[in-house]
Amino acid sequence: MREDASRSDSWRNEATLTYDRTFGKHTVGALGAVTLNRQWGRGFGVSASSFDIEAESMQYMAFAGSYGIPTDYYSGPDANIAFVARGSYSFADRYFFTASWRRDYAGRLPLGHNYGDFPAVTGAWKISSEPFFPKSDNINLVKIRASWGRVGNLGSIGWNYKSPSLSQMGDNTDNRMAGRTGNGKGGIMRGVTWSLTTAFNQELTWETSEQADLGLDIDLFRDRLSMSLDLYNKKTFNLIQSQTMDWPTYMGINPRQINLGEINNRGIEFVATWRDKVGKDFSYYVTGNVAYNRNRVINTGVFDSDGNSAPWVGGGGYGLETTAIYRSEVGQPINSFYMIPYEGIFQSEEDIWDHQKDGKLIQPGARPGDLKFTDVNGDGKINTDDRVYLGNPTPTYTFALSGGFTWKNFNVDVMLQGVAGNKIAYMAKQLILADVEGNFSRAKEILNAWSPENRDSTIPILSRNDPNSNLATPSGWYLEDGSYLRLKNLTIGYDITKAMRKIPHFAERNSSCNIYFSGENMFTLTKYSGMDPEVGGYDTLTYPVHKIFAFGVKLNY
Repeated sequence: MREDASRSDSWRNEATLTYDRTFGKHTVGALGAVTLNRQWGRGFGVSASSFDIEAESMQYMAFAGSYGIPTDYYSGPDANIAFVARGSYSFADRYFFTASWRRDYAGRLPLGHNYGDFPAVTGAWKISSEPFFPKSDNINLVKIRASWGRVGNLGSIGWNYKSPSLSQMGDNTDNRMAGRTGNGKGGIMRGVTWSLTTAFNQELTWETSEQADLGLDIDLFRDRLSMSLDLYNKKTFNLIQSQTMDWPTYMGINPRQINLGEINNRGIEFVATWRDKVGKDFSYYVTGNVAYNRNRVINTGVFDSDGNSAPWVGGGGYGLETTAIYRSEVGQPINSFYMIPYEGIFQSEEDIWDHQKDGKLIQPGARPGDLKFTDVNGDGKINTDDRVYLGNPTPTYTFALSGGFTWKNFNVDVMLQGVAGNKIAYMAKQLILADVEGNFSRAKEILNAWSPENRDSTIPILSRNDPNSNLATPSGWYLEDGSYLRLKNLTIGYDITKAMRKIPHFAERNSSCNIYFSGENMFTLTKYSGMDPEVGGYDTLTYPVHKIFAFGVKLNY
């Protein structure tokens, strides 16, 4: 058995001073604020075993025959303070300008590098408010927006980073000391040691994102149609990550966290909403949005022996012949899949002999039913030198469509959501589609593996020793299209407030009641063969999102 207890505390204090004034066509505003917060936590746990009586009523620590090493932790304190200043100005409901500045101090960062300055400016021109703009019921709003700003991020930094703590190592056994203690009796020393496991960086500071945005807002047809178009360019620099490059492995300590590299995201977003009412009882709305995003690595901050920019490499091995399938190189999307292309399945011995270089087989261990890999560099063999970029897990397009209507007391709302242009490394295929020993179930698709009678399969022939390294090769066979369209939410409701308020007691209290049904993640359209395409690009049987169905009553009394 095990007993755990924990406690966390936090407090937050904000002080804000504002000033607003309108004189003539001019409106000015100012704000100054200070925000402070502090949080900490404490926990304790102990395990026990070897009970003489296993009855649940006798499961008390005092009755245990042995105990594990207690775990005792203290997280924090984490204290932060921020100073904010903002000023705004508008003229005649036509010109708008806002400037702000924020300085944050983070208690978790080393002194001298714990603060960050994050300015921002925005401006807008409401063309439809200009005297020269023609007044019309068909064109209600035309506004141009522009903005620039910076924000900081410390999400990957632990509360106690600036105060490195020791980690427990060793086991739970007792080590008898050969000598004797000062009182002449044999001593017992617990076989546990404490050490610093991760290197500390005294210069670690804020990760910063800088974004410029240009937008256009248009409202048409008596505000029934609203549209927004945004062009953005976002640069993130001083990325917080582990120093995987140039870190000596002989030190026996995990790499430190550093600020390294720069990535860029640029794209376009479009949103349109149509709202209307038909007659007295029926109203409806439709909202759609689509976004295109282009992600690229601008600078890795590391260089090879020739002075050229070197890539970030790491992550995603999962039993392959190489330990990493991710690679981030200047000019490529971050965490791109760097793998060996494959061209299908060998259907015959003739196919295998046709796949040769200078009279030698490129895949000498292959047999009909095995995967055919591409000899990219033409050296007559398949190895890590044949890896190329085969896509990335970041969606190029994201989109959603929402709609609903209200008819008398009846209402319906629905939302569809999806992505396109991304790849997923379905690494679980190495287990669930393999003919190897294991204490787990296989996928039913394994019954469709290649055989002389089933030549259209994309699953290689089953093999215990896999001489062709079908599953151990980091190839494009693992990559699948991650696009999907999902019914994210459906809500159907019926409002019985009017009927309810016919009773005087409920009418006096302005009571209301709505009965509803809702469903989340109800179905998904996708070509992905795994359980859930919303896995972030790397799937080792990641647990899928839940389907949730709920019936409820919302009552205000």
